[in-house]
Amino acid sequence: MTTDFSKLNLPTGELITDSDRLKEYGINKFTQELNNGNQPLAAIKAQSIADVQAVMKFANSQRLPVTARAAATSIVNSSAGLDGGLVLDLSPMNHILKISIPDQIAIVEPGVMNGDLDQAVRKSGYFFAPDPGSKPISSVGGNIATNAGGMSSLKYGTTKQSVYGLKVVLADGTLVKLGGPTFKNNTGYDLTDLFVGSEGTLGIIVEATVRLMPLPFGNPVTGLATFEDMKQLSVGVQKLSGSGLYPSMMEALNDTSIEALDRLEGTNLAGDGASALLIFQLDSAAAGSVAASKKLLKEAGALQISVTDDADYAKKIIKIRQDYYKAEAAYGRLVVEDVAVPLSKLPDLAAFVEKLEFTTKVKAFLGGHAGDGNFHPNIAIPKDSQGVPADVQAAIDQIFEYVISLGGTISSEHGIGQLKNKWVVPQLGEATAKLQQQIKAALDPNNILNPGRKL
Repeated sequence: MTTDFSKLNLPTGELITDSDRLKEYGINKFTQELNNGNQPLAAIKAQSIADVQAVMKFANSQRLPVTARAAATSIVNSSAGLDGGLVLDLSPMNHILKISIPDQIAIVEPGVMNGDLDQAVRKSGYFFAPDPGSKPISSVGGNIATNAGGMSSLKYGTTKQSVYGLKVVLADGTLVKLGGPTFKNNTGYDLTDLFVGSEGTLGIIVEATVRLMPLPFGNPVTGLATFEDMKQLSVGVQKLSGSGLYPSMMEALNDTSIEALDRLEGTNLAGDGASALLIFQLDSAAAGSVAASKKLLKEAGALQISVTDDADYAKKIIKIRQDYYKAEAAYGRLVVEDVAVPLSKLPDLAAFVEKLEFTTKVKAFLGGHAGDGNFHPNIAIPKDSQGVPADVQAAIDQIFEYVISLGGTISSEHGIGQLKNKWVVPQLGEATAKLQQQIKAALDPNNILNPGRKL
């Protein structure tokens, strides 16, 4: 059955039906091996809200699945086009519509890059707090759709804490306005947060009003501390978390991750034989904060401690953490996972992951945002692997099962996509999963919005 696109009345957008051009829309940049040649029916490069409304009205009438995307950096396969479906490309909608410093907000289209918004507002002494590791290459719309976290979420929260309002196009093409430019808003149900993290399954985000924060006064305090193992590092994390110093970042790396970074950067982070590394930062150097952080870490059993308020040193340390994935990718094709547990359970999770055994020749790493209990067990598999090896998938399943048993979550900041669907009910329970499916059905009765993802 052919689709008559003459009924799609695009005000300004571009319809793409050429098979060669559509190939890129059937994949995500970081999960290409998982798509097996998905062939969307068409892609539409939207230039305006009116374009998005036209696409949704058409798709709903034709019962065609629609997948929205901007930067296509999903690592859980949320933004790859589906066979026989439409891809709504929002990357041309990349304008910063308004920056209001007196109101401490910006209004942006979904295709604006996180890093571009951040740089734009820094000129006025402000910053955009969400800081996923993909800051230079991920879009604000994608960050909102996945409720992205990152290194700054320890102090500033995940993306949802920076979203005041949204404009969303629903499955039938209706445009709704949610929230607004105020910090507090208790009128009606909180539908803004409902759409944050929904991965394009409830509606299409076409505009966002986001919070801006004033840059902290003074230079940050940045440090490195090494520990005998991840269990001892967790003690350091708990000490800093409860100290009243309010760290803005606490990142942990295990021995294989340290080895990978030393290999890439030419550093000697493991020079004292440490098996765990903590990278941390306080927003500003309050009186006594350097000495206090050193004292706390020493009490926690740190082997080596280096703390400074020197801005250039801080940049070097942050770069080490930002190169984490690049360092690991040198060993093979990365399978990246994203779990979180209560802080007290971090040592248990670390011990469990580090004891996993594989029959395939792989390199396993463990690191992430230790301050909020969010670890990334990453596995470098052979580059010529067809999909994920069975023993690696079995290990991932074991991790998920164990995390749920600890009261944790299978996804902290990357989303569910189509890769983790089978674990949603085990984590949420039957009743809660059913309630979520009812919400989906109410907003998208024909199930055209990114079907097979999220739930």
